[in-house]
Amino acid sequence: MITDTARTWSHVFGQDEQFRISAANSMEARRSAYELVYRLYREQEYAEPNESGMWLSIHNLMPDTVTLTVLKADETVGTLTVVFDGPLGLPCSRLYGRELNTLRETGRRPAEIISLGVVDADRRGSRDVLVKLFNYVYLVSWHLRGATDFVITVNPHHAAYYRKTLLFEDWGSERTYGKVGGAPAVLLRLNLEIPDRAVAEPDIAELRERTHYRFFHTMEEEQKILPNLSRTLEPMSEEEFEIFAMDETDLWTHAAPREREYLAAHYFTALLGLEGDRGAFASVPSMMPKRALQKVSREKALPDRV
Repeated sequence: MITDTARTWSHVFGQDEQFRISAANSMEARRSAYELVYRLYREQEYAEPNESGMWLSIHNLMPDTVTLTVLKADETVGTLTVVFDGPLGLPCSRLYGRELNTLRETGRRPAEIISLGVVDADRRGSRDVLVKLFNYVYLVSWHLRGATDFVITVNPHHAAYYRKTLLFEDWGSERTYGKVGGAPAVLLRLNLEIPDRAVAEPDIAELRERTHYRFFHTMEEEQKILPNLSRTLEPMSEEEFEIFAMDETDLWTHAAPREREYLAAHYFTALLGLEGDRGAFASVPSMMPKRALQKVSREKALPDRV
């Protein structure tokens, strides 16, 4: 069952059609995703307490980043975010830069899956939610954004699950990941031609038997879904950017100069409704969103503290 198009488009699925998946393209939807991941990561001791009660990074603010959410009734029970390679790289670049460059040097266009969280209510429901999240992030990344590979950092204890059910392969050795409290991590990679073949050639047994690809949409279903899915993908609004980057987190404060320039250029042009080459603005460091400028002005007005 598919709901209305535009911003409210979603796909209902699962036993008794109890779940609804859609792109998070509003402040409320994004917040619910960030809060769910924060709560789950706190339970696993991956995240330190913070006042915002949300888990997000500078990459969540990038205009091409897409977050998907799954709702049960009005509760967010699953989410993941996909970050596409670009001027700011990928979140795992510091830990696995060499491995990412190996892909780039052969013409591949990697995208990274981050902030994956599913509420473990029951085994069947959790599997349905996880499968649908991966099915839709594949549709977004392969069909709509031209990515060729997924990369994901996971705890080594969970790596076998991804290898078995989605046919990821090992791509980076075990390392300590400071971002998640120093937990161990390994980098996995999935060539997106694998799910594409599993959908296009359903008679290929080794791509479907005992894997989650047997639950993916057929080619005919994809053709009905993709136009509506494409229209519902929206970057953060100017207001959302200011809330998530400055008002409720310190992401803007701790952003590197090149990160500020890139993001300020995008949100400056979005605010003015300009068309054309946004890259022309990227070299102008003074272009900051209006709330950032106001914040800087207030800081300059305060007397120095001893």
